[in-house]
Amino acid sequence: MSCWNSICLPFIFMFRCIVNMTPCCFKTKMQMKEPFDVQLQLNKNKNVGYFTDYYANKICTRDCFYTYIGLSLRKKHSKSQLNYVQKLAKYMSAAGQVPASFTSSWYNETPIYLRNERAIIDSNMFFIIMAWECCELNQDAVEKIYITIQRAFEWLETYVCQNTIHEPIGVSWEYTLKHSGHLLLSNILMVRTIRCMEMLAMTFRDERNARKFKTRFDNARAKWVPAIYKSQQTLPRILAVYWNLVPRNFIISFNQELKRYTYVPLRTAGPIVDDTTWNAWLYGRSDVHTSVIWPWIGFFWICVLVQHSKRQLAQGWWTSYIEYHQLQTLHNIYSKETFLPVRRAFLKAMPAHSVTLSMHMAAHQMLHGTPV
Repeated sequence: MSCWNSICLPFIFMFRCIVNMTPCCFKTKMQMKEPFDVQLQLNKNKNVGYFTDYYANKICTRDCFYTYIGLSLRKKHSKSQLNYVQKLAKYMSAAGQVPASFTSSWYNETPIYLRNERAIIDSNMFFIIMAWECCELNQDAVEKIYITIQRAFEWLETYVCQNTIHEPIGVSWEYTLKHSGHLLLSNILMVRTIRCMEMLAMTFRDERNARKFKTRFDNARAKWVPAIYKSQQTLPRILAVYWNLVPRNFIISFNQELKRYTYVPLRTAGPIVDDTTWNAWLYGRSDVHTSVIWPWIGFFWICVLVQHSKRQLAQGWWTSYIEYHQLQTLHNIYSKETFLPVRRAFLKAMPAHSVTLSMHMAAHQMLHGTPV
């Protein structure tokens, strides 16, 4: 525990108790009458990228990545995503790291590279994957930043050992979890990153690097795909299906495992119990990456099922989320007890959450053929 947290400990608990006992005093009512597509468009930053939510305080590379996946499933992403990739390339640090986020004010944007003085690693992976996705329609533009993309991968390599990408605790998407130096989600992202580097090298006739990345991809895939079958985590497995890292018969067994739940969970039941950090427990966030409901992950799974011609299974999940289809807006996290947006002293659900809006509209359009 840091000295600051030690000093603030009684005040933190006091504030948590007050909010818990008098929640009505801390409610913020929002009336949003715009359709979901308009809400997402309002979150779009005029200087490229998408704000995380309605309050438009931050543009997060991680959130933009998943937002663009939702848009790509609706065939609506190419130019906007390319502009964001070019923006990340422009703000790359001298060492080769791209920004994990941008804080926005009325007069400028400030790139952020660290969290608690530790490098946020996955932003470079998102940058490379998005660059490859832009390459199909904008090959010339991506070729102009190919050297920058190579620099981004070289920076990533400083965190790789024996086909495993290592990262500090507290900087990944699962920032509340303790781990032994590496996470399955980040390594599945790294497998895809290596594959994208191989395809970029082939596209730009860089034969030496294409051969090198082909070997690295085979080695990384051989190491991490078996871990998919042993994992209780949901998002890495969905991404593995989405990127065709696992055979098609995996879809049925995985979906059968998920059918025990009303909504797609972050983790399925099993022998492994994830431990959370002291800081997450102190601030009442210990369940954020274990049992809180993230609707966008369920909507993403619906899209993946439709993409793999499992429309009937996808329709079943769409029906499970029926309560979310009638809401005025969509938040990022909901309580598994009340099924309402999370409202706590140090944790509040984000309204008009860009990723959730994007994935919901993608699922609706893929199932029904028309946008929301």
